[in-house]
Amino acid sequence: MGLLDKAYEQSKINSLDSSEVKDVGEACNELDNVRQAITDKEAEIKKLKDREYQLENEVIPSFFETAGVSAISLMDGSKVSIKDQTRANITKDNQDFCFDWLKQNGLDDIIKNDVVLTFGRGQDSDASNLIGELQDRGLYPSNKKTVPWNTLAKTVEEMMGKGSMPSDIQAKFGVYTQKKVKIDRKK
Repeated sequence: MGLLDKAYEQSKINSLDSSEVKDVGEACNELDNVRQAITDKEAEIKKLKDREYQLENEVIPSFFETAGVSAISLMDGSKVSIKDQTRANITKDNQDFCFDWLKQNGLDDIIKNDVVLTFGRGQDSDASNLIGELQDRGLYPSNKKTVPWNTLAKTVEEMMGKGSMPSDIQAKFGVYTQKKVKIDRKK
């Protein structure tokens, strides 16, 4: 097949008849509609999550606080209780301080240490070498330390319970308390 024949065959592939163009147009319109529906549903979910947070952390706790109770039974037999949940967040600005404090208090085992190295194309064999060899080759891994949120929250709660975490340290760890509503439905 010659060059002109190939060009002709290619031009047949790149052109669509009017019914095919109409089908593509309809599919594109449907795609736009689906994308818009996804955007709308995501906005609706965000509103529902905001309302869930408001009910759990403001509305229901205020009823309990006003009544001076921490648990009640509903008319259908369901039990509703409320408790404080401790949360913490180590900000980038306080990371060095918090990690040092954890180490000084024998809690450095909760610090997660990720070593990440990005390889370019054709460097698959380099990826299998030891980290020491990587430095000899001029490849330097990045190092990221984190503490998983749930581990941090549990550790902070334990330290506060023991009286081992003064308020100034709590502030560095971004400690806050939120309400948690538990509903046990009668089966």
